[in-house]
Amino acid sequence: MANDFVAYSVGAVAASVCTSLSVEDATVRLNEQHPTGISSKWSLSEDKYFADKIHENGCQCPDYPENKHYLFTC
Repeated sequence: MANDFVAYSVGAVAASVCTSLSVEDATVRLNEQHPTGISSKWSLSEDKYFADKIHENGCQCPDYPENKHYLFTC
């Protein structure tokens, strides 16, 4: 499936993904496709919300109902 994993925002210390994969599989894919370049790897953020303070980390994607949006930090 073409929409099973999309890293739609990758910055220096945070990344957001849209995926139907498990968090564990999404973490592996994010680290493979977008390595941090430092000793710490991407992991699911402990933040309950995205920066907008409205959308929860792990919220359903509005475009692909089978997907969720996750926030990662390194």
